[in-house]
This record gives sequence, structure tokens and C-alpha cells, in this order.
Amino acid sequence: MIDEFFEPLGAQAYAHIRDLADGRGIGVRETEPVIIVSVVKLFIAWEFRRQVEEGRIDPAAPIRVTAADRLGGTGTAGFRYDSQIAVWDLAALMMEVSDSTAADLVVKHMGAAALRGLPARVGLKGTRLVGSPRTILEDVARDLDVSDLEALAHVLESGAVSTEELRRTSAWDPMRTNVSTPADLTAFLRHVWNGPEPVAADVRRWMGRQLTGGRLTRLAPSAVKSYGRSGSLPGWLSEVAVWEWPDGRRHAIAVFARPTRGNFREIELAMSRAALALTERFGAQ
Repeated sequence: MIDEFFEPLGAQAYAHIRDLADGRGIGVRETEPVIIVSVVKLFIAWEFRRQVEEGRIDPAAPIRVTAADRLGGTGTAGFRYDSQIAVWDLAALMMEVSDSTAADLVVKHMGAAALRGLPARVGLKGTRLVGSPRTILEDVARDLDVSDLEALAHVLESGAVSTEELRRTSAWDPMRTNVSTPADLTAFLRHVWNGPEPVAADVRRWMGRQLTGGRLTRLAPSAVKSYGRSGSLPGWLSEVAVWEWPDGRRHAIAVFARPTRGNFREIELAMSRAALALTERFGAQ
């Protein structure tokens, strides 16, 4: 159904679409494991917002962000100086600019065990969450026999480790990293959209403000309102989204691609073609 978009690019796709009203869905390799990378932030956001709603977390609690916390990248992850930010605003940065340091600090504040237990609580049998971005990077450092994350950053920046060596580490191993399936991810989006409105509304708002990604919306009709969360890793490109149509239809879409070349822009365009094709196929049923 969508392989024709990816095969000429040397990539393989894993995808699923689900109607948020009745739960019907169709897909391609939708029950096979996919490495979710920054898509894990969607799970973190939901669990954090749920705990706020239950009164277990004070959203205004101040969190100190120091040099020891920074991973490099966007948001607080790339700050030059130490700062103090409310945990709620860290959650927003995590979702809106894919701030990985913010994700680490939110998980630390709400408890990693709560994140790990989330898939079982909502019935996602193909999903396993092992931790926040720092947890994954620390595992990679151990795999490469690197002393700490600062040393790992130097190794990665210097090009001392090949892509193939990286792909043999735990971050690329579905048995040792954050993993899900396209069908599980659309089921979770349905759970989010149909969940308690104060919680769902804030997660929708954060997804609607995502500044990075937007892979699935490139060919979407202008009238479609889209909410997304993307993730990237050498060898994996991903995005999950909800499309809300003017006629009231709401579709959860997950598209993951495994490139074998450096043609990422072409593959991202293919991901958008796949999302559109899935909605068209779904509407024809």
C-alpha cells in the first residue's frame, strides 16, 4: 500500500492509521517493533500531566538546570548557563522543541517507574519504555566503553565511531531501548484524545506547538489540523500525529522509516505521502 513510496529510496516503512472514534485501523508492518527515540516524550508528557491532574505534582515546582544536566541540543539541553524553570515549563519545552534535558528532568521529578509502568496500565502490549533520553545515552556510552556522556559527545562529534558501530549499540536494539509498534502508538493517541479533557487538552496543545518535525503534514490538505511528535536516529525517522478534518473525522497516524542512505529529505516526503495515502485508503473502506 505504501511500500512504493519507500522502496525506490532504499527504505522500509512501518505505519498505521486509526480512527479515534471507533478504533478501526489499517497499516503496514504495524505490529513490528520500532525504535521511538523522541516519540517517548509523548508518553512522558501524558504521565506528567496525569500526575499533575491527580495532585501528585506541583506544576510550579522550580527545577534547577545545571551543566551536569545538559545533553546538548535544543532548549535547556543547549543552554550556556544554569537556570531555574518550573517543571510545567520543562514539560512544554520537552514537547515543543524536543528538549531532551527537559525530558530527563521531568522524568526524574515524576519518577521513572511511573514511565516504565505506563504501557501496561493502558494496555500497550508491544511497547516497552526503559527510560528518558539520558538513560539511553548512558547505555550507549557503556556499549562503546566511554567514561561518561561528555566523553561520548566528544567521540560522536569527532567521528571516531562509525554509523555501523553506533547501530550495534543498545539505542538501536529493540530489546534494549524505548520501543513500540505503529499500532500501539495510534492506540495510545486514541487513549490521549479520548482521555480526561484537562489532561488531553494540554497534551494536544503541546503536540500542536511542535517546532521540529512536521514530516507527516507536508502534503496534508490545508484544512487539516495536525498535532505531532517526531523522533530521529541514524537509521530511523519517525513521527506520530493526529489529523483532525473539517468534517469531524480524527485520525491517529504513525509512520516510521528505516533509511539505508542519506536521502532523509526524500524519505520525509515519502512519509507524508504515506500518511496521505493511508487516509485516502481508510476513507475508501
